[in-house]
Formats: sequence, C-alpha cells, structure tokens
Amino acid sequence: MTDASIDPQATNETDESDLSMLQGDRLFRSIMENVADLIAVIDAQGYRIYNSPSYHRVLGYTSAELKGTWAYDKIHPDDQDQVLKAAEETLKTGVGKVLEYRMQHKDGTWRILESSGSVMRDSQGNVQNIVIVAHDISDRKLEQSERRRAELELEHSRQSYKDLVRREEMLNRRLTSQIRNSLDLNTILATAVNEVQDLLVIDLCNFFWHVPDTNPPEFQLVHFAASDSSLKPKTDYPLSQLTKLGTRLLRQEIIQIPSIYTNSELDDFSRELLAESGFTSQLLVPIKTRSQKLGVIVAAHCQGSRPWSADEVELLQSVANQLAIAIDQAELFDSVQANASSANAQALQLENALADLQRTQGQLAQTDKMSSLGQLVAGVAHEINNPVNFIYGNLNHTSRYVQNLLEALDLYKQSYPEPIPAIVRFLDEIDFEFLKEDLPKMLTSMKIGAERIRQIVLSLRNFSRTDQEGRKPFNIHEGLDSTLLILQNRLKAYGERPAIHLIKCYNDIPVVNAYAGQLNQVFMNILSNAIDAIDENFQQKNGGDEISIITELKQPTSENQQAAVVIRIVDNGHGIPEDIRKKLFDPFFTTKPVGKGTGLGLSISYQIVVERHQGRLECFSTIGKGTEFRIEIPIGSPSS
Repeated sequence: MTDASIDPQATNETDESDLSMLQGDRLFRSIMENVADLIAVIDAQGYRIYNSPSYHRVLGYTSAELKGTWAYDKIHPDDQDQVLKAAEETLKTGVGKVLEYRMQHKDGTWRILESSGSVMRDSQGNVQNIVIVAHDISDRKLEQSERRRAELELEHSRQSYKDLVRREEMLNRRLTSQIRNSLDLNTILATAVNEVQDLLVIDLCNFFWHVPDTNPPEFQLVHFAASDSSLKPKTDYPLSQLTKLGTRLLRQEIIQIPSIYTNSELDDFSRELLAESGFTSQLLVPIKTRSQKLGVIVAAHCQGSRPWSADEVELLQSVANQLAIAIDQAELFDSVQANASSANAQALQLENALADLQRTQGQLAQTDKMSSLGQLVAGVAHEINNPVNFIYGNLNHTSRYVQNLLEALDLYKQSYPEPIPAIVRFLDEIDFEFLKEDLPKMLTSMKIGAERIRQIVLSLRNFSRTDQEGRKPFNIHEGLDSTLLILQNRLKAYGERPAIHLIKCYNDIPVVNAYAGQLNQVFMNILSNAIDAIDENFQQKNGGDEISIITELKQPTSENQQAAVVIRIVDNGHGIPEDIRKKLFDPFFTTKPVGKGTGLGLSISYQIVVERHQGRLECFSTIGKGTEFRIEIPIGSPSS
C-alpha cells in the first residue's frame, strides 16, 4: 500500500458529499465503469463509502447493494482476521501491504482476490479513509493449484513406480535365491505366497493347484499366507465354487476384481459367496508349468476395495513366471531322482530322447525339403513367366495383324471377284471361309490359355514365397486362393468320383504379420487332408463331396488377448475317431498306408501356427458329419 495524499484545495474534506460530487462527475464515472479492478473506499470503522461498478462484473453485487455495508462481512471467516489486522495497521501507520483473501460471490461461490491499499488524508494530514484496489486472481490460483496437483501426482506416480521396481527386484531376488538354494516344491511355494503377501501389502495370498479332469473345474489349496493370523480360521477362498472364474483361469486369463460389489463379471451367487467368505477384492494370476499343470496365485483383500494397478499386475505376473521356473526345476529334479532309481526309467528316458531326436531330424528334413521345393518352384515359375509374357504380349499384335490380313483379302475379293482357277482350288483345299471364321477364335483361345498360364505361374510364385527376411504383412485370402489354384486339379471330377464342391465364405479380415510361405504350407497340408478325406469317403460309399473355407475376425475377450484371424477348413467326410483325433499333431503319426504319408504334415503345421505365430490350431470332428480344422493367427504377432 502507498500513502496517497489528497490536495486540500481540490477536495477540501473527504466526506460522503465530496464522494457524491466525484461520482457525479462524468469523467469519473466513465473511468470507474471501464476499470477492471475492484475499487472501494471504506471509512475508519470499516464501512463502505464507495464501490466501483466492477464489483458487479466480478462478484455479482451492484454498488447500491454494497454501499454502507461492513466491508469485511463477505470475506471468508478464515481470512477475516488477517484483513482486519492489516486495515488497523494501515490506519495507524498509513502504510499497507498486499493481501490475498477469499470473498464470497453473490451466487455463494468464493473468489480469490489480491488487494493493495492506500490512505486518504484530510487537510491536516490525518488518515480518514482507506482506498482498496483489488483484482480477481481465482483463475491464476486455480491454474497454479492444478499444476501443483499434477506435479504431486506425477511425483507420486514416479515414487510408486520406484517402490514397485524396488519391490519387484527384492521379490525376484528372494525367489531366485530360493530357486538356487532349494529344489523342494513346498518350500518354494510357501516362500512365494509369504513374499507376495508382504510386498503387495495384502490381507491374504493363496496358491491353488487345479485338479485335472474335473468339470466344473476344481482347485486344491496348497499354501496360505495372511497379514493377520485371525484371518486363517475364518477365511477360506472358495475358488472351486466360482465356476466362471475357474473356466477363465483354465484359459490362463488374469482376473482383476477391484471390488466384488461393483465388478460386472461376477454373478449374484459368486458375489454373495465371496462376501460370506469375507473377501472384497482379489487378483488371480494363473501359472502354467512345462508339465501342463495349472496353478493359481490369489491376492485378496478382506476389507474395502483395492484397485489393482497395471504395475501390480505386472509384478504378480513376474512372480508367476519366476514361480513357474522354480516349479519346473523342482519337478525336473524330482523326475531326475525318480529316473535315477531304476534302470528301466533311464532306458525310457533315453528312448524318449531318441524319439525327440528323430522327430527333430524329420522336421528339419521336411522343412529343408519344403524350402528347396519352394526355391525350385519359384525358379521354374520365373523361367516360365518370361516366355509366357512374351507370348501373351504378342498375341494382341498377332490378332490385329491377322485381322488386317483378313480385311486385305476381303478387299482383294471385292476388287477381283473372279480369281484364277489355281487360287480357287487352293481356297477350297484350305477351306478359306472356315479358316477366316476360326482363326480369330483360335487366337482368342490362345490368349485365354496364356492368361491361365500367367495366373498359375503367379500362384506358384505366391505359394513358394520364402521367409528369409522374417515376417511380413500377409493377405490370408490370397494365400488360400494360391493354394486352391495349385490343388484345383484334385478338386475336379475323375473316374466316377464327382467334382468336389468348394464353398468360400471370405469375410472382411485385415492382413496379418506372418511367415507367408509357412502359412501357405499349412493351408496346403490341411486342404490336401480334406481332399483325401472326401476321396476316402467316396471309396467307402459314404457320400460327402463338399469343402468349406470360412474366414472371420475374432475380437479379444480380455485386455490380455489379441485380435486374431480365424480360418476354418471344414469337410463333410466320414469324420475322425476320438482316439485318432488326439494324436493328429503328434510327429510321425499317420493313418495312411506306407509310402502315402510321413506323419509330419500336421505336426509341422502345428509347430508353424502355435510356435512360430503364437496362434492356435485345433481339430473338431464328428463321426458321420465331417471334420473342421480351425486356425487362429494373431493380427499383431511379434516378429521373432
């Protein structure tokens, strides 16, 4: 605040009449109406003498509503003391200071003002009134508050992430130590649930094993860790009774339930069951071992909701991965001990190793064979393509030249309607009229044939695409069509067997990131088997002459899944017995006569789809109705 003395000759005394005179001045009113700041004059007792029109724009009050009121009654109660003390100090010393305080808007909300003041003196120099100039800083304060809150949230997020990384490092270090120092499965599991319970700061942590061949799925509690010993006798997580959750765990889905009361995935029975058992929030992470055993880690709360962050889910998933390694090692250790106890077990182990070696050798040989065949086909297609393009390109010119010659002969015929006898005899010998009519048709047929050869060559080139440069965008429909074009001769009728009826139901699907040549090999293997099934069905007089190919897009059902392209190849052959269907993807397994099959086609197809593309290859069959092979290829498969 500054000391602003008023000239006695200009104002005499600063009483209300003088202010009224000022307000009546046209210039003064014009200035006050256009000033953005709030200007007020209060007397020594704190009552308002004058208020500028800006009070109405900023706080909603008119000058008439404020005039004569106590200047501090609309200031926030928590801020009144500092404002009153500042006013008293200004009246005593004539020197004020800048203040921030909250003042109530007419609508009941609060605005933040920043004010500075100056004193008005009479002709003797005594302080009589205070002039207050204030401006609204609410928006600026709000921006500062929002910025500070964002900074605090960011800092909190960073700190939480650091804490989570530190906890994950501690947990992995402890689990790794257990893996190295102990091969006892019970010790490893007990350590894991206790560490998870401690580091995630949760009420309970359980570990379950899935009981195989149970429907609905059943789970057996193995280890239990609790933050409070009183929870153990009172709380028993009823996983076996939660059928829907169990089914999702069998699909190896991570399940997050921040609150049982708001989670839409729980039905009323499950919600009531969990509530009766004392649970309010849980996170379930499945573990799949190399021996195909399914375990489940259940992190749970018994009071209130618990939003599971992505970092916590990732941490528990990391624990699951470490635990799977530990379980695999413990099981491997037990297996080695059991095998070492008898010579028969050792012999069986050697036999299995030999079988694995044979299977690997067979797969390598088949892969090398397909690679060499692909290179050969690509080379032949390239060599054929050049002369075919030459023939195809010249056919248009040949057709035009022949047409020109025929037109020239017609002109000769019109100009010389009576040819000599030798020409008449030659035209009769070559049947000129038929030649003139048939030659353009022949050229058209040759053009159609050349176009057909070009399509076959293109299909061979597409089918034999090499995958040396890794995965590339691949159009599934083009791959299927190339394979069908190569197999077209087998689809035609021969002998008494009618033509196979092919039904294509191609839906709108995106391209996939894949090994094109390998997927074409899968299509070839499965379609060839479907044609074989139709042939066998015909020989056994069972009917069936139809193959359907359906493509569709499969959307993910959870955040942890990817969208995938589904290719269904269905035949209406006799079907595959269940005992054979279970062995279809085993290496060297075949039902064909010796010399007709190696037993590696479907095994390699399974390896290409599942291992190379992280997809799924399944077979469904019903005796008397037919067989369906279902291929799922993730759209965004990562390159390997």
